[in-house]
Amino acid sequence: MEKVLSSHVGLKINEWYYHIQRFNVPDAEAYKEEIKSMLYHMEENQDLLLYFSLMEFRHQLMLDYLTPLENGKERANFRQLAMKIKKDQEKLTGLLEYYFNFFYGMYEFENYEYLNAITFYKRAEKKLSLVSDDIERAEFNYKMAEIYYHMKQTHMSMHHIAQAIECYREKDTYTVREIQCSFVIGLNYIDMGCPEKAIPHFEYALEKAADNSTKRLKGSALYNLGLSYFHNNELLMAIKYFNESIHSFKEQGYEHLNKILDPLVMLTKSYFKSEQNDLGLYALNYGIELAEKLKDDIFINTFIMLRSLYIDNDVSRIEESMAYLESKSFFANLEDLAKDAVKHYNKAGDIERSNEFYEKILYFQHQIKRGDCLYEI
Repeated sequence: MEKVLSSHVGLKINEWYYHIQRFNVPDAEAYKEEIKSMLYHMEENQDLLLYFSLMEFRHQLMLDYLTPLENGKERANFRQLAMKIKKDQEKLTGLLEYYFNFFYGMYEFENYEYLNAITFYKRAEKKLSLVSDDIERAEFNYKMAEIYYHMKQTHMSMHHIAQAIECYREKDTYTVREIQCSFVIGLNYIDMGCPEKAIPHFEYALEKAADNSTKRLKGSALYNLGLSYFHNNELLMAIKYFNESIHSFKEQGYEHLNKILDPLVMLTKSYFKSEQNDLGLYALNYGIELAEKLKDDIFINTFIMLRSLYIDNDVSRIEESMAYLESKSFFANLEDLAKDAVKHYNKAGDIERSNEFYEKILYFQHQIKRGDCLYEI
């Protein structure tokens, strides 16, 4: 058989990436298999082999988002693939270096390693001038907006998400990303103290998600609506949407998806905040059971802290859980949990304990602000 031109394979990989960006699994899988067969007959080109490895890694990230495996498992070759591309890092230059840092940042983000993720994203940003494709730039802006939201760098998040959604709205085939952009915009409005401005964005996302094949988006949209009402102190509406979110995830067979733990945490808080303690305890125990089954240490410690606060009144256990979350740099979550503690102890008349947790709020807010020091000049 004649040698296949590496330039032809490169074009095929670009087409493969196009389908990955659109979350189009059947076409992405077909291109992957076609390209793998072409590699056996391709003229020697080490850069293109590295490009294939990077795209295979990105393909796995797509699959892991759409159809996560049970109990926190990874796909058979996911971690090996991650180690392989990291081993090849020194060989990467130019656009390949951009893809490596961008994709590896996504991987770290999915593993809750936010500081590692932002480090890789910032390295990718230094090579962004090499990216000419508008959609790829939108992808980068979306991922930056996503992580800045999680680190409570609200204005930076809004800056990036505005650029991303403008690009996606001009296309007809990027519905998933448009929905995800609406999520980030709404969540940032909540952090700005304007939950009422978030609701239209989440309602739009829910409407779009109902027509989309990516079924997990409906559960996320319902959860985000619940958050809006929770932060607007409309607890009955919040409880309604959190329950609907959990039901949606279960209905789609996503009980093994860590995302179901988000509405469970907020449902637990909502029940205790509205003095429905029996229902709060039920949601709490279910949350702990599910988090342990999923081997999610972040959520295990979050639920244990809520139990220690609302049921056991065990301050030392609260501080143990907080110390673990702090070791993972989950300062935004810790700020919210410390606020829960302040309100709880204020209500109980324990002003001394309330003041202790108020000091923790100030400390966590300071750590969040230190996120600005991530910029490298």
